[in-house]
Amino acid sequence: MATWVNDDGLLVRYGTDQGKRGARPGSTQSNSKEQELILEVELTGAARTIFSTDLNNDGTADGFTGLDAYLPQGVQITGQRVIILETPAGGTNYTVGTFGQDGTVVDADGIRVAAGTDGAQIGTRAAQDLNVAVTTTGTYTAGRVKLIVNYYTV
Repeated sequence: MATWVNDDGLLVRYGTDQGKRGARPGSTQSNSKEQELILEVELTGAARTIFSTDLNNDGTADGFTGLDAYLPQGVQITGQRVIILETPAGGTNYTVGTFGQDGTVVDADGIRVAAGTDGAQIGTRAAQDLNVAVTTTGTYTAGRVKLIVNYYTV
């Protein structure tokens, strides 16, 4: 329906736009210690790391907010899978990695490497709080995926 950016640079949503989260991650919980971090990502665009927030107000998303879901320090990362929501086209490949809240790289393909297999952080414990982001190579003309990262709280 309507959105606008207020004087503080925050996006304000009204009506039917109010519940749209876009590419914001979320986590699910169950009665077991296993949990999932779920992230829907729009791949369309030039090669980049797909962050959620413009931290320095220069017009480019370059980090995360404290409101984004993350993998907490100490969790055991047990697996990952990708569900194709819209077939990717045009780009070369994409990786899934971990980053600090300020956008610093921890392991750019630690969750999923370009070949589509598990990255080096699968099977390890998170040494710090980890935000998850996708990095694309090439220019995608289409594509939307749902990424699911499984982890155990220890």
